[in-house]
Amino acid sequence: MYVRTVKNNQGKEYLRIVESYRENGKNKQKIIANLGRIDTISEEEVKNIIKKLVQIYDIKGYVNLNNVEEAPDKKNYGIKVIVDRLFERYEMDKFFEKMDKKIRFDVEDLLKIMVMNRIIEPKSKLGIFKELDYYGFKRIDEAETDEEGIALQWMYRTLDVLAQKKEELEKHLYDQRISLFNSVVDLVFYDVTTLAFETQQTNELLQMGYSKDKKFNESQVVLGMSIDRDRMPVSFDIYPGNTFEGHTFKDTIEAMKNRYQLGKVIVVSDRGMMSRTNMEIVENSDYEFIVGKSIKQLKKVDIFDGEFTEISKGIEYREIEYEGKRLLIIHSKERAEKDRKDRIRLIEKAKKMLKDGEIESKSKRGAKKYLKTKNEVDYTLDIEKIEKDEKYDGYYGIITNTQLNPKQILEQYHTLWKVEESFRTLKNYLETRPIFHWTQKRIKGHIVMSFVSYIMQRTLELELERNNIEYSHEKIREAIKNMEYIDIKTNEQHFAIRTNMNLLAQKILKILNIPIPKVVTPYEEFIEKLKLQGQNEENKGLERSKAKA
Repeated sequence: MYVRTVKNNQGKEYLRIVESYRENGKNKQKIIANLGRIDTISEEEVKNIIKKLVQIYDIKGYVNLNNVEEAPDKKNYGIKVIVDRLFERYEMDKFFEKMDKKIRFDVEDLLKIMVMNRIIEPKSKLGIFKELDYYGFKRIDEAETDEEGIALQWMYRTLDVLAQKKEELEKHLYDQRISLFNSVVDLVFYDVTTLAFETQQTNELLQMGYSKDKKFNESQVVLGMSIDRDRMPVSFDIYPGNTFEGHTFKDTIEAMKNRYQLGKVIVVSDRGMMSRTNMEIVENSDYEFIVGKSIKQLKKVDIFDGEFTEISKGIEYREIEYEGKRLLIIHSKERAEKDRKDRIRLIEKAKKMLKDGEIESKSKRGAKKYLKTKNEVDYTLDIEKIEKDEKYDGYYGIITNTQLNPKQILEQYHTLWKVEESFRTLKNYLETRPIFHWTQKRIKGHIVMSFVSYIMQRTLELELERNNIEYSHEKIREAIKNMEYIDIKTNEQHFAIRTNMNLLAQKILKILNIPIPKVVTPYEEFIEKLKLQGQNEENKGLERSKAKA
């Protein structure tokens, strides 16, 4: 039997006790008791709930039904115990011990709270503050009071400290991960994204620039990041929003060489990132590279002049020397079909533009690339351009200075799409809307906090993957979010009732060596067993450091 919360069509949440059983080989559920609607349960109903629990779980020795104090309060226990365990594995306490003793306690634990929120339901700092009760912490309105709890201003001050400690924290996380997973970073993927802010105000960091999200009327920052073969971030740097992405590359290479003392490394990137100058930077650092190359931009190379060799089903290649490097010309049947469909879609869009007379953009991107004109007034379909593009369906290039065989090169390059997926996930961690009037230090601190959060999330995913348990990021988030308990109090007794957890939630706790709570447990026993130090009666919030962070 277990406690379960369910929602009706109006979104109202009800509390039930349910029993699972099997019938004719199928899993079924039987409702043992309906305990009422959570948000409207009265004191008298709390007594009835406890009576039912006494009958079902035989806990007579624990319960006195007189003088119920308050209605049930639902909180999440899972995210705190998980983040606590992940912080332990990365020895985050040792890192913060090196800091100024006056700010150590606040920064470490406030970072935990922000990481907890970022993993299960990213919100602004104000949003986190408003939901501290859900995580079992007490809010206080003023940071200057001696009252125990958490003040909103401490979160912002924590961001300031994180900004100052960015490089040291990156290095600590990297060193701990290498030790934790006994891994070697020998393959690094590099990419750049933009983070837009809902303002047109600018400063040294916030600038108007080319937005990858097409938010050209908002100021932004540019973020460059390197990720290893496990899709784990290695390092990142922040640049003014008008920085050309290719100019960010040098800092990352220097950080890998000087800060991390990496050995032999292969840098993998798409064609937009690797100019000839950047390739020279990689080679001068004694690293190797695998980079996409536009076939149409190759000078004095006839890609069709030569025999192709099949490397895998539907994929063939030929290799030539190009500007002193190895160039693989690849043809993929699957990609050819995609290119064909994409072109047909653009042609249909171009025809519609001609029919409607709506051709305003000066850019030759998109559908307009298939239109031509002599006077900027009369347009026609550019058949020659269409036929030229059709010849290149399915072809792309990879340029490299490695000695890997063609199949290995292709495999490493194709890993790039998984990394790009990780960048999209990481960007969700970074973009909390709305973001207004942030200082440069707060922007940097926010990104450091998000960087730590993503590393913790990805570490959990790796732990699951190494135990042959693979779930999407969203499924993991959902499982953790549903690790909740109902807080029931009388004047003498205090109970925690765990809600139902799915199989993935149980696997997560087991892999991290965290005990699965019983359905009904005396509150102090529940807190002690899970070490929910921020949620006991004596310390309802973080113990406040006398020195202000």
